[in-house]
Amino acid sequence: MDNMPGLKPDLTPEALTLLHEPPPKDIDEFLSQPYVIERTKIDEYEEKGFVKLEKVISGRALEYYRALIGFAVGHVFKDDSRPLSDKPVYERSFLQAFNLWLEYPAIKHFVFSTRFAQLARDLMRVDGVRLWFDQALYKQPGGRITDYHQDAGLWPVHPPQKTTTMWLALVDVSQAKGCMSFAKGSHLLSRETEFIDIFNAQEEIELGDNMQQLDWEWVPLASGDCTFHSGVTYHRAAGNRTSMMREAMTIVYMVHDAIYDFPESNPKADRHGKATTGLKRGDVIDSPITPRLL
Repeated sequence: MDNMPGLKPDLTPEALTLLHEPPPKDIDEFLSQPYVIERTKIDEYEEKGFVKLEKVISGRALEYYRALIGFAVGHVFKDDSRPLSDKPVYERSFLQAFNLWLEYPAIKHFVFSTRFAQLARDLMRVDGVRLWFDQALYKQPGGRITDYHQDAGLWPVHPPQKTTTMWLALVDVSQAKGCMSFAKGSHLLSRETEFIDIFNAQEEIELGDNMQQLDWEWVPLASGDCTFHSGVTYHRAAGNRTSMMREAMTIVYMVHDAIYDFPESNPKADRHGKATTGLKRGDVIDSPITPRLL
């Protein structure tokens, strides 16, 4: 773990207790307070396919959850002593800790927060949202780029245009540390999703001709800032050229009546087996691990 600065794999009894109990009352109340979003931000999301929002979490709540998510990620990877150079190409892009809320009840309060869910609802202009999943995405010092892709091309969710991801910076994230870049307007290119196999890449996936013609915008974030991007917006992330961990937490939402469906061209679409167990194509994705939040 020496090559993973910022993680805390050896959890103290106090840390384990924190991960398994509700947050302090003031922090829980903060997460239930709405973040007032301007109409211009909703319009920007609709036009560009992404938007940056400042200080969606701050103060003690930010400090508390940065520590807890760091504890959880460290715990997930406590037995991983491989140097970065020994990892497959995909794993050099980030440490990916999936659905932390299922294992750590304190993080469930964060993931189920109405403060964040309301933003997803308002940006997608829908009347309710359901959780798809959460994942921490930490990029180690020296970590490679995250190859460009379109999220919804990896998911069995329809309509893909009614999915969105909150990407929250737990520390300041510059381009040098691995911030995100989005292709403006790429969510409007086609009604069909594209499967880009970033999981088995052996080297950097070059931008397609249509992607090179688009305007890509790098979006550095201060700690507590976030972006929301549509599931059909093409995006990527820079490598981490610093000596510190890039710490980010994501929550993925879908419209509350999204259905289980995917294109035949996507052999990896049904990667989320537990969330869709027993579903037939056309069924609403209503499972114990995809609860309606609003």
